[in-house]
Amino acid sequence: MSKTHVEKAGIGEMVGTFKKIVDNPISRFILRETTGYCEKDKGIRAEVGLELFLGLRKEACFLCTLTSKLIGYIIKKGASSFGVSEETFKEKMKDAYWRRGLVSVLKGIALFGVRRPFVPGAPFQIVWNITRACNMNCIHCYENAGRKNERELTPDEVIRGLNILAEAGVTSVAFSGGEPTIHPHILEFISHAHKRGMFVAIATNGYLLADRKLCRKYAEAGLGFVQISLDGMDPQTHDSFRRVKGAWRRAVEAIRNCVEEGLSVDVATTATKYNLHEIPKMIEFVRSLGAHWFTIFNFIPTGRGREIVESDLSPQERFELLKLAFLENEKGRMQVLSTAPQYGMVAQVLSANKNEVIVPTHFYNPKYSDPKVRQLADFIGGCGAGRFYVSIEPNGDIYPCVFFPHEEEVKVGNLLRDDFEKIWRENELLEKLRNKDILEGYCGECPFKYTCGGCRARAYNYFKDVLAPDPGCIYNVKEWEEVKKAIKEGIELPHRGLLIPLNRR
Repeated sequence: MSKTHVEKAGIGEMVGTFKKIVDNPISRFILRETTGYCEKDKGIRAEVGLELFLGLRKEACFLCTLTSKLIGYIIKKGASSFGVSEETFKEKMKDAYWRRGLVSVLKGIALFGVRRPFVPGAPFQIVWNITRACNMNCIHCYENAGRKNERELTPDEVIRGLNILAEAGVTSVAFSGGEPTIHPHILEFISHAHKRGMFVAIATNGYLLADRKLCRKYAEAGLGFVQISLDGMDPQTHDSFRRVKGAWRRAVEAIRNCVEEGLSVDVATTATKYNLHEIPKMIEFVRSLGAHWFTIFNFIPTGRGREIVESDLSPQERFELLKLAFLENEKGRMQVLSTAPQYGMVAQVLSANKNEVIVPTHFYNPKYSDPKVRQLADFIGGCGAGRFYVSIEPNGDIYPCVFFPHEEEVKVGNLLRDDFEKIWRENELLEKLRNKDILEGYCGECPFKYTCGGCRARAYNYFKDVLAPDPGCIYNVKEWEEVKKAIKEGIELPHRGLLIPLNRR
């Protein structure tokens, strides 16, 4: 991006110019007409048109060719308003996943307009808990994995579901669980999702990936990204979380194997009072292993996590941890991420007087060289539940996020029984989660409500209300004191209607 262009116009004016180009009835109508699936060209019409525009496809049907002209005009005007050269844009768009992501952005503008925060035309990511079966018994498992006699989709049904997601324009699918690597058909699922144009990831405990040959099979099947859990620097800490002896050693071996096989590797830890003191050394250790990302997961009292609710970090502990994470990004190529939306607030506070701005998301920490670009954080930051991603259960049920409990009040549909695209467009709960202007308490007044907005899964699990304040934030001290009292005494929070579940085993 041209610095002089930014100085002349300012990011606000650039966004305004872009809105004039695309966020009007005519442009949005055109975009809506180009985001359907073309059977003849075997792709989303806008994606086919984009490939024609970039010279990556020689011919297509008449409508896709017309789409190419229309999208080319919008892209050229949009790139010009942001000071980006057409050559730079085309170079970036050689990556198929960037193209699919751009099509989702265009579709989002067609469906929802240019809004804060932004909503794409299809989830950027689906987290699919492909099985409840697991080879561990983790004390903080959000899925309460290991439960039996509950229906899971057949392999043919999973393939059908992947086709639905691909045709809807989903950019990435991440297989989780339970433990996805013990599913007998996981390599088939990875291969099929990859062939259908989606970026494929898995979230795993790494136990089986301590086998280097197996790692190679995953890479050959089309896996692009692996997230391996590591819950402590001390092997005893990790093994006690996982309740499997030797789990730490095998997870570390899996990290090394996946790095050496050329996969993008993210090491994830769930921050609690049990392992908080080990996280600084963990970051150093994981960096030395060659991992590309280190993600600090926000503890959510759901699933088996309800049984250790007292291990949740205080708002001040979370704030200090996120400050550490932000500063660690300056020490090397490894990205330090967090699923806590407060990370966006912390990043803005710590970079207030800096020329380089980091805008944290759940997936990446993009850096911008001009502080005026920090206003973009209002569009891409904050809690992504029901906005950038949704989760799918082993039986096909869809929830806004994996950290929501399996309750009818927060289930938004079923992948095979309902119209997935209609759910994304019209579901009332998803729309409620996307609207940061209706948040309750200080979350609704906070100047960081678009870049943060609080974790909606934490709000629901504690207060039975997706719009309630997130008690994990330093600005919600009153709510945190209520939670602490409820945890200590096992009492009900009458004005919220939730009894903090303390049904420990």
